[in-house]
Amino acid sequence: MADWTLEKALSLALSMEKESIGLYTSAQERVINPGSRQFLKELVVEEERHRDNILQAMEDPSKIGEIGALDTKIQDLKIVDDLEPTSLSAEADYQEILIYAAKREKATHDFYMKFAKKYRESQIGRMFANLAKEELKHKYRLEIEYDDVILWQM
Repeated sequence: MADWTLEKALSLALSMEKESIGLYTSAQERVINPGSRQFLKELVVEEERHRDNILQAMEDPSKIGEIGALDTKIQDLKIVDDLEPTSLSAEADYQEILIYAAKREKATHDFYMKFAKKYRESQIGRMFANLAKEELKHKYRLEIEYDDVILWQM
């Protein structure tokens, strides 16, 4: 993590949010259950909101405070943390999608937290801390879905 500019940090965050939008959009096509499809649609909407906030901040840096500002503390359930990583093949089932997505949200959270700690006293650090909270919220929601849909069946 060399010295980062606000522009470079926002560009990276934008790229990560676009990847998440793609993941959840493609996953919708693989699920059969309408409730699961709706859940994935909701995640797309949240990621699109993040993307839009980042784009606005790129145009007007004074809007950086609007990126991922959560006031609540999010619990990390750690349900998928010890599960084997899965690949996201065209044949992936919903369980594999949930595990892959939750692990990706965790990795994104951890990545954002490294930047938040490194730049903790700056605008960039606060932005990454807020984004990290949002990613942990997504992981939490994915783990609740995993618990409700997958573990419930076992």
